[in-house]
Amino acid sequence: MSNRKIWEVDFDVVGPISIVNEISFRQEKGFDQHQFYSDIKLRKGPYGIRATITAYADNIDIAETVAYVYFGRMRDVLSLENDIPILLYKHEGTFNSQRNFVSRRLLNKSDIITAFQMARRFEIEQPKLLRSIGWYSKGKISQNTFDKFLAFWNVIEILGKQFHSQTERTTRGVKNQIYQCFTDYFGRIEDWDLPESWIDKMYVKRNEIVHGGEDTTIEAINAISELIPLLEQTSKKLIDKIIDIHYRREEFIHLDF
Repeated sequence: MSNRKIWEVDFDVVGPISIVNEISFRQEKGFDQHQFYSDIKLRKGPYGIRATITAYADNIDIAETVAYVYFGRMRDVLSLENDIPILLYKHEGTFNSQRNFVSRRLLNKSDIITAFQMARRFEIEQPKLLRSIGWYSKGKISQNTFDKFLAFWNVIEILGKQFHSQTERTTRGVKNQIYQCFTDYFGRIEDWDLPESWIDKMYVKRNEIVHGGEDTTIEAINAISELIPLLEQTSKKLIDKIIDIHYRREEFIHLDF
């Protein structure tokens, strides 16, 4: 690691978030013999938080990519835990935004470190869970109706494939795996609090969007938009249920000193 250059990378963390005082700490990166640390500095920004993190890389492009991926995973968890959209932008002196957040989540050092620790733990133990959280975060910030639908559906599809009890039915494809996953984590079908055949209908809609069979008229877009709130709610509910069953959130919580 000593042969690599050390870079400082700045980000604008944009969303309905804020901090009172500057936050600084050191956070682990990498694992085993490749483990090292980054210094994290956070300060209040005009549209959220300004972040500066150190990155080890041979050149500036790699440093920015590494920093974005590393910090982005924490952002994904923070977005999930607070159920809010959070964007990352490379800070270039002035950030232009038309979005003014009337209400903001006031974060403290513990919130940030907890999100880092959750992302790090999931990266080691449950990378598919971390990936699904990333898709949930993408869904929260997307402005495109179809992209938003697919992002939240990807959460359900990834988790359905990964977290289900194997049965004869689950060998028949992903839709059956999702049904079994829902049964494993939500209980009986009548207890899911979802419309009848909801998974079937969402699965068909996903295929129509991906394979070009879905119309792009205003009426079609509005129809998709009406499906998104329940899809978003269900995807988050599934993530939360899996985290609650396989982990205890108290394990990740760090106190401020």
